[in-house]
Parts: sequence; structure tokens; C-alpha cells
Amino acid sequence: MHHLTVGVFHDEAISRELGKKGTESDIVMFNRKMDDYIFTFMSPVADKLSAKSQIISTIDAAVVAFSQMTRELGETILMLDLMGVRDGIAITTPYATPDQIAAITRTTAINSYKVEPNNPGRLLELLKTIDPKRDNISPPVIVVDHSFSVKGVGEVMLGFVKQGVVRKYDKLNLLPANKEVIVRSIQIQDEDWETADAGTRVGLAIKGANIDELGRGSVLTTSPDITVDSKLKVNFEKSTFYAEEVRQGSFHATIGMQTIPITISEVGGNSIVIDSAKPIVHATRDMLLLLDLNAKRTRIIGKGTV
Repeated sequence: MHHLTVGVFHDEAISRELGKKGTESDIVMFNRKMDDYIFTFMSPVADKLSAKSQIISTIDAAVVAFSQMTRELGETILMLDLMGVRDGIAITTPYATPDQIAAITRTTAINSYKVEPNNPGRLLELLKTIDPKRDNISPPVIVVDHSFSVKGVGEVMLGFVKQGVVRKYDKLNLLPANKEVIVRSIQIQDEDWETADAGTRVGLAIKGANIDELGRGSVLTTSPDITVDSKLKVNFEKSTFYAEEVRQGSFHATIGMQTIPITISEVGGNSIVIDSAKPIVHATRDMLLLLDLNAKRTRIIGKGTV
């Protein structure tokens, strides 16, 4: 079975045409099982920047509708480029012809996207051709995006297997809570499975933790490379579209499914040091997006590598 996670931006109607609506919060999930493919489509509600940055940090590919050229569309293009999301589809609209889209995106990763009208059947066939590399060898890493309690089942988390294989009855470390938990059961598309490979969106029934400890951005793993810190040194690349200089002060950072208030405490050369009152779950070489939610123009400061 092939699994693909796709962000859909600037036209939620496309998501509804491509899949069946599932979990909804500030991120709306849509699901579709088709032949040997399972698609998970993710859209941010009201184009909320933190939710959008989390989606872009998670997806394999993107579908972007080129509606009117707004700050929000520009930020989507910029974040997809910074995070290296090079597989996707750019949707033409009355506001954007293929030539206009090419002119807007020519120096970005989106320049490699296929440019198509909104035809759901055609879009699904194109998405089938995307084949991301998966790591089923390394220790499992599962990132939580939603969690809830189910009567008769207990605590359930929904999320993505980023690497490795998770198995029923696995004992995993839950971070940042630093607890050992047991996988009681695994579901994929409402069906019970014994295992789930890298790239899969799963529902795991968990023993050993409560809902507060299974918040978005939490990680279940046995990998020694995943750690928790409140201070990180980051190799940083400022976006050319961010009007101000990188400076000390209060901002936000997105790492995976975590968007956390941070303070830049040091700026020097091509690196910064960030501090957080909340624990940050990360691996070495994880990428982050640095956000300035109060900026008058683009709110994307740039990207960094831990």
C-alpha cells in the first residue's frame, strides 16, 4: 500500500473533492483510499499561519490554488520553497494562467510543480506518480497531530509514522512527557493492522499516558536521536522577503507539528540561539521555520537547521 500526505492550500473545496472529511481542528483532514493508494489531504482553517507551517513541515507534496495574489499565498509559496517541498500541483484559476504562475514561482521549488486546472480525477492520477523515499529501517518515530479519549478503548492518538515501523504492543518513549507507553492497537483508515510503515497516517490506542501528554507535536519513538531541549543553536538562513534584520526578541518557531513561542537570545553570523519555556522535541538536523506573527508584510523570517 502506498501512502501520500498532501497539503491543499487556498481552496478547501479541492480537498472536499479529493477526499472524505475526517478530523477537524485548526487543520482539516480529508482521506481517500484508491486502488493501492491511501491519501491524506490537510488544509489549514482560515489559512492560520501556525497550522499552515505545521502542515508544510509534514507533507510529501502540495496542491496550491493560485487564487488572488495575497500575502497568505506568497507565504505559502515561500514556506514550501524553504522546506523543500518540490513535489506538487499548481492549480490555475481565473486569476492565474500557467504563464503567470511560472513567472511568480520561477525561482522557487514550486517551479517544478505540474500546472493543471482543477480536475479531481486528473489530480489524483498525478499524485499517484509521486513516490517519496521512506525509511523503514531506522527506529520508529511517530508524530502526533490529534488525540482524544474513546469509551471502551482509552487514549487514542492520530499522527504520522515519520520513519521506521510501529507494531502492535510496541513499547515506545513518549516525548516531551518522558513516559514509556504501549501501543494497544493500530488502525489505518478505520481498519485494524498489526504494523504500520513509514509514511502512514495511523490511529494508535495508547496505554500509559493521558490526553494532555499526547498533544500535537508529541513524539513516540525508540530512537536515541530524538531529544528534548529548551535551548537550541540553529544554523539559520534568513528569507530575502523578510523586511527586518534578524534580532533578539520574541517570535515563534515551527518544528514538525510543534509551533512554539521562542526567544532569540543570540544572533551571530549564520546562526542563532533560541530559548523556549516549553520543551522542544527534535532530532539533529531537523528543519524549523522561524515566524514573526506581528510582521506587517511577510511573517516568515526564514528557516534553520538544528
